[in-house]
Amino acid sequence: MKPTMQTYILSSNAVLRANFDRRRELTEPLLQAWRKAPKGQILLIASGSSYNSCICAKRWMEKVMKQSVRVVTPFTFVHYENSLEDVGLCAVLSQSGCSTNAIEALRLIKRSGRQAIGITGNPHSDFQQEADQVIDWGVGEECIGYVTQGVVSLILFLWLFALRMAEEQQHLTLSQLQTYEAQMREAIEAHAEAVCAGETWIENNYALVTSMDQAYVIGAGTCYGIALEGALKIGETTGIPTAAYESEEYLHGPNLQLTPNYTVFILDPGDETTSRIQVIAEATRQVTSRTVLIRLNPDDGESTTFSIHRKLDEALTPLAFLPLFQWIAYRAAEDLHRWNKHPLFARFKAKIAYKTESYNRQKQAESTTKPIL
Repeated sequence: MKPTMQTYILSSNAVLRANFDRRRELTEPLLQAWRKAPKGQILLIASGSSYNSCICAKRWMEKVMKQSVRVVTPFTFVHYENSLEDVGLCAVLSQSGCSTNAIEALRLIKRSGRQAIGITGNPHSDFQQEADQVIDWGVGEECIGYVTQGVVSLILFLWLFALRMAEEQQHLTLSQLQTYEAQMREAIEAHAEAVCAGETWIENNYALVTSMDQAYVIGAGTCYGIALEGALKIGETTGIPTAAYESEEYLHGPNLQLTPNYTVFILDPGDETTSRIQVIAEATRQVTSRTVLIRLNPDDGESTTFSIHRKLDEALTPLAFLPLFQWIAYRAAEDLHRWNKHPLFARFKAKIAYKTESYNRQKQAESTTKPIL
């Protein structure tokens, strides 16, 4: 019998629990790299879902460490923003360890005379030849044909590292440390709850999910990182044009495109911005009934609202909100048979390389031995 999507996402939750339990062992290599690095802000260089994970993790990291974290794409780093002045720990992140842009960033860091640290979900990848130090963030085996486990496991890994770093710098009392650990456990529990709640939401809103034409994902703060990943997931799997916007910027142009055919996902983190987010949702519902409010608070009576009844810090909302987008992407792509790309896309891939040859060979081998999901 074919495994269900719930099996895949629940495997992510098992990874989160296991990684939290071994948090000191898991983060020790990165903590050692930080000890050896110069003093300064932390620079994370990543693209795609790894970039989105860093954006999702950034606010919690800064809150716990009381230190600036900058996130930049490899292309921008290599060509435009590559000064390492005032940068302490500098790391390149790639789940596959085979992204050509990530490898270019590692090479530039080496040429700059700094330690090239690669953080990856695949320690036996090309990063092994390119980085001075390869650190495994603890993905485990990604069972589905696009990133699910990698996103949440990287977010947790960065959160856990931040906690270790703050502890080492004696920024936290024992009581604060225990409070933060309890809050992270609550976020992991919220993730498990969201997996089950997401499946139910899909069944109740199946017509909406399978009839999307154009979509927006709206969020601010940490939720902007979730919006970026949600838009990427829906777009890359279903082929539906999906854009992410910061909540207030959505009101300055993108809203003018709204029609009743648009699907709009609006993320409410349950913090001081909630009242404004709710007004944005109410205004959007005047145009399209396909407005989905995603929140921690109790249901508002709307059938499209998705709620997780957990009390979480705004910075910890990614684990509660991301499973819904993974569910939507999977079910829409699976049930509408959207996995196969347009025939001309083969010409695109033939024209430009963005993964290494070893990655392409591995994927070719997998396609002949594994069923298409």
